[in-house]
Amino acid sequence: METSATRTERFSDGQGRRVLDLRRHVRNWLNEHPMGQIHIGADSKVRGDQVKYSTVVCMWDVGRGVSEVHLNEIERKPKGGGYERLWSEVTRAVEVADFLREFGDITVHVDINENPQFKSHQLFDASIGLIQSMGFKAAGKPFSWAASCGAHRHCQ
Repeated sequence: METSATRTERFSDGQGRRVLDLRRHVRNWLNEHPMGQIHIGADSKVRGDQVKYSTVVCMWDVGRGVSEVHLNEIERKPKGGGYERLWSEVTRAVEVADFLREFGDITVHVDINENPQFKSHQLFDASIGLIQSMGFKAAGKPFSWAASCGAHRHCQ
């Protein structure tokens, strides 16, 4: 079984370069941007019998832009369908947030809609509850830009 430390050794930056030490990368960025914010999101895309999951760490220098690193993983499509896949997105983002906990306020973004008219809403309360119970801030659609924009772009 893969540990969170092993998984976090496989992140890449925007130029495709491997980030060998995610904590050091985030720490260095925060030293250069002391007012910066950390936002983590995940998204997925089904292709046949496989799912491509993307997890991003978005480092936001408010007023100046976002620097991000991402991790792409391809796995077999879960037998539980869409809900199991969405829950996997949530747990991947929370796992990375927990790995980076030492950096203070972290917001975890989930690609789950707060509007009950959408099917994903059935996981909204559980997802937000998990994130907040772990001590992180939570954002769901339509406010979860790290998931619905950042991670979404990498899993296409």
